Amino acid sequence: MKRCNLIFLLLGFTFLSFGQTYPSDVQYSTITANTPALPALLSSVTDNSVPTDISIKRITEYSNGWYPHHEYSKIQPWNSDATIYKFYSVGIYDADTHQEIGNLPGGQLYPTYWSNTNPDKLWGFQESGDIKSYSVANNTVTTHTHIYFDAANQTDYDLLKLGPGEGNIDKNDKYVAFVGKKNTNMDVIVLDLTNMNIVHKETFAGAWGNDDSAPQYVDWVSVSQSGDFVGIMWNHNETSSDNPFNGHYGVELYNTTDMTYLRRLADYGNHGDFGYAVNGKEVFVQFWGPTGTVNMYYLDGSGRVVLSSDDDFAGEGHISCRNLNRPGWAYISQDEVARSGQIVAMKLDDSGIVEHFGHHFSLANSYLKSPMPVPTPNGDKVMFKSDFGDNGADVIYVFEATVAAPLPVEWLQPLTAHKQDNQVALLWTVAQQINNDKFIVERSADGIHFEAIQTIHADGNFTLRKEFKALDTTPNKGDNYYRIKQIDYDGEFDYSNIAFVRFEPRELSIYPNPATQEIHLDTPKEVSRQIDIFNTTGQLVKQLSQKSTTIPIGDLPKGIYWMRILEEHQSFMKRFIRE
Repeated sequence: MKRCNLIFLLLGFTFLSFGQTYPSDVQYSTITANTPALPALLSSVTDNSVPTDISIKRITEYSNGWYPHHEYSKIQPWNSDATIYKFYSVGIYDADTHQEIGNLPGGQLYPTYWSNTNPDKLWGFQESGDIKSYSVANNTVTTHTHIYFDAANQTDYDLLKLGPGEGNIDKNDKYVAFVGKKNTNMDVIVLDLTNMNIVHKETFAGAWGNDDSAPQYVDWVSVSQSGDFVGIMWNHNETSSDNPFNGHYGVELYNTTDMTYLRRLADYGNHGDFGYAVNGKEVFVQFWGPTGTVNMYYLDGSGRVVLSSDDDFAGEGHISCRNLNRPGWAYISQDEVARSGQIVAMKLDDSGIVEHFGHHFSLANSYLKSPMPVPTPNGDKVMFKSDFGDNGADVIYVFEATVAAPLPVEWLQPLTAHKQDNQVALLWTVAQQINNDKFIVERSADGIHFEAIQTIHADGNFTLRKEFKALDTTPNKGDNYYRIKQIDYDGEFDYSNIAFVRFEPRELSIYPNPATQEIHLDTPKEVSRQIDIFNTTGQLVKQLSQKSTTIPIGDLPKGIYWMRILEEHQSFMKRFIRE
C-alpha cells in the first residue's frame, strides 16, 4: 500500500512513494538528541534533529531477550521484495501492517535465510547438515541434500554452521560457504545451491579448537555478494599479526571455487560486511584500520579507502550491506550514546557523504540491546533494536526508521478511550481530510491482533477542525486496545495511535511447575483456547487447540519453555519447566 494523497502526523504508517525516499546526502556530523517518549505499538515518533526528518516506528510490543526481534545486522529479516519479514525462524510478518501472518516450522529449518532472488523462499541450513527450503505461500518444506564429512560412508560432521552466524548467500543464490567441525579441525565447505553440488572443501587443521559450539580461532566465514570470493575473519581475540594461527590472521580472501588464498584485506578484523562500492567494485567495509575509523578494502587488491576518521565510529557498532538492490552504501550504527548514537548510510567512495537515518535511542549497555540495524534490500527502511532509554536488563523493542512522510489528515488530538459504565467511549480530532472515505474502529485483546467493530463515515475533503466519536457497547472482559483505521476513496489506509482500557482483568495460573507429564490451567472454564509452546530460542515446539484445562507436555525435552494461552479474547504468557 502506498500513500499519495494524505498527510498524517506522527501516528501510524509512513509512506514514501510521493516524497523523498532517502535522507539528504550530507557530510557526516555529530548530532545528539534527547530520547523521546516511547511510542505506542505501531505508532511513530519523528526524529527531527537530523538533516532529514526520520519517522521511527515501534513494530513490536516487547521482547524479553529472546523474541520477537531480528537476529543480526548481517542477517536480512525482509524477503527480497520487502513485502514480509521474519523474526528468527519463528514468525512471518506483513511488512505494511506488521501483523503476524504465519509461523515457520522452525525445528525443520533453523537457522533460516531469505533467498536473494525469490521473495517466497527461505533457505534452511541445519547444523545436522541438511539443506532445505521453504515456500511461504504453500507452507511446504523441501529437503535438497545433506552434507557429509565422508559421503561414501555417510559420516557426518560433528557440527555444521553457516558463518557461523555472519555468513551469507551470494546475491544470485548460487554459492554459500559453511564451516564444519571434525574433532579440532575446521573445514570450509563451498556449496553450489543451483545444483546442490559441493564445489570445494578446504581443511584448516586445528582451527576449530576445543570449543563445542563455534570455531575457536575463526570469527566467521562468508561468500561475497558476487559469489566470486570467500572471506575468513580470524578471531581477533585469539590471533593477530603478532600472534597468528598457523600464519592466518585478520581478514583473508580466497577464491570460491578452489579456496586458493588470494590476499589479506586487513591485519585485524572487526565488525564488517561485504558490499559494492560506488564504482561497481566489490569491497569489504569494516570498523578500524591503520588510519581511519571506517575503511573499505577492494577485494581485487587495488587498495583501501578511508570512509571516515570521525571518532564517533571508534566505539562499538555494526555494519550492514544487506541493501543488495542499492549498491554503493553501507548502513552503520554507533551503539554508544556518548558517541551520538546515530544510524547512518555511508557512501562507499571517498566523498565522506552519509545519510542520517536518525538516532536509535538505545542505552546499548549490553550486547542484547545493541541496535544491530539492517536495511531493506532497497535500503529505504532500517530495522533496529532499542531499549528507548529503559535501563531494565532485558527491555528491548524493535523499530523501523524511514524518511518521515508529509502529513495528510492532521490529527489535532490522538485517539482516547474512556470507560462509560460498562461501555467504552472513543474520541479523536482531525484538522483536515483529503479524499477521506471512512474510519474503521478496531479492537484487540492483546494489542497485536485487531478486529473491526464499527465504521464511521468521513466527509471526503475539508480543512476545518472536526471531532469524531464512537462507542463500544460490548468491550472485552480484561484488556481492550483500540485504534482507528483511516481509509481513502482509493482504498489506501493508515492507522492512528493505540488507546487502552481495562475491564475486570483476571489472572490465570498453571500448576504444577516444574512438571513432568502434564500442566493444568487453574480455571474451571471449558472454553476454546489456543495454546502455543515456545522453547528459549523462540521456536514454536507445540501447538494445541482444545477446551480441556490439562496440557500434555511429556513429549517435550527437559528444559525451560514459554506457554502462550489465548482464550475469550485474552492472552496469557506463562513460563514453565519440563523436568
